[in-house]
Amino acid sequence: GNPAPPTPDFRSVDHPWVAPAREEMMRAYPSPNEGIAVPTQVAYVGEGGRMYDVGEYVSGSASVVSHYLSTGYMWDVIRAKNGAYGAYSKFSDVDGIGTFYTYRDPNTPDTTLGLFDGAAQSIFDDAEAVLTRDNNAAITTAIIGTIGGLDGSALSPQAAGWTALIRYLYGESTISRQRERNEILKTTIDDFIDYAQRVKGWREQSIAIV
Repeated sequence: GNPAPPTPDFRSVDHPWVAPAREEMMRAYPSPNEGIAVPTQVAYVGEGGRMYDVGEYVSGSASVVSHYLSTGYMWDVIRAKNGAYGAYSKFSDVDGIGTFYTYRDPNTPDTTLGLFDGAAQSIFDDAEAVLTRDNNAAITTAIIGTIGGLDGSALSPQAAGWTALIRYLYGESTISRQRERNEILKTTIDDFIDYAQRVKGWREQSIAIV
């Protein structure tokens, strides 16, 4: 007959499963780097690192620069010039971690990791030539692509339900999504330079190679 106690807000306090899960993950996977040898002529290389600290504000412009890298440097240098079937840049505004990875990559992992290292410098170079303050055509193209990936086309009922669940778990509101859109549309060359600096100095680096 007594009312149930209120459910804690697990966005502000850790769920009781979180601490033991973290301990188990550290015990099972103590190394941040992993390589798996397979009998193929191609590799799959991924490298990531923390670009934002926990609690630090992440602007929607970060996704624009990540998209710019995917369709620019990653495509031109790693895919077109060096033969990887796919090469991508991803950024997660949920945990502040950026990732580079390749798909069906014929290069040695050392070569690919070296190309990943050049991504930040490519932005600095473009800031001097392509991403000029007087001609933002390249930035506008990246903004359009990012908005398309954010909103996309109409979702199926199954996809709409899954998306709604994920947004609920993340605490993502309509207001926060609109704020992200506004920040994407206002992306400037300064945001590109800030992102490149964060990539150059990312922390908690992790590499996975198949």
